[in-house]
Amino acid sequence: MSIYTDNRMLAAGLIGGTVSRHQGDMKEPEAQKPVYQKLDIPPQRILHFHQTHSDTLISISNTQQAIQFQQAPVPDADGWLFSTEGWGGAILTADCVPLFLWDENAHLFALSHCGWKGVVKRLPFKTAQTLYKAGARGRVQGWLGPHIQDCCFEVQADVANQFSAASVREKNGRILVNLNIEILHQLQEAGVEPTQVKTPYHCTCCDPENFFSWRRDHVRTHLLSFIYKPDTLREKQN
Repeated sequence: MSIYTDNRMLAAGLIGGTVSRHQGDMKEPEAQKPVYQKLDIPPQRILHFHQTHSDTLISISNTQQAIQFQQAPVPDADGWLFSTEGWGGAILTADCVPLFLWDENAHLFALSHCGWKGVVKRLPFKTAQTLYKAGARGRVQGWLGPHIQDCCFEVQADVANQFSAASVREKNGRILVNLNIEILHQLQEAGVEPTQVKTPYHCTCCDPENFFSWRRDHVRTHLLSFIYKPDTLREKQN
């Protein structure tokens, strides 16, 4: 099992990243438990929602709110915002972009499931905007986990027309969309400095050894991305 992550996120006190396909299909929370246990994360403290390619975010600011969330029916959403220790959230992807954002010392941290429909609905912008409105401290940093890159993300004109011209190129009669450019533009519009967002080149469609890909395989298998902040008080007590 490999976990793709950003060292800056780890330095801020967060545990998170995207898990390679070697751990298997992560569709069910039970399948995810061995990953969390290897990282000493309590599985019951990772929250889940039902993804719908929307621009809906869920904010968790304290333990009471997290427990109430767990006791309620699973909601539809595509993004998390946390401002509390001891809790985290998960998303599932196969070609979509896992967008990680956090401020200094991870006072606030977010994770969004950015498929192309969510990007068109401006989910990256709304995730960053919500982070700032919630009181982000200092410089906001970001990382885009493994996803389909513009080498493989071929679309028709009706989809391409929903993106900015800078994100679209034509090659050998194919129309290709660069989600990295589109997301960076939205984050910058929300106030995030482009130099603070890393977009490493891991193409899920090009790399069958390490990643599932809907575009490549047309099979609904899922990669796991997660973000979690340990409870420092609990760790000291232990």
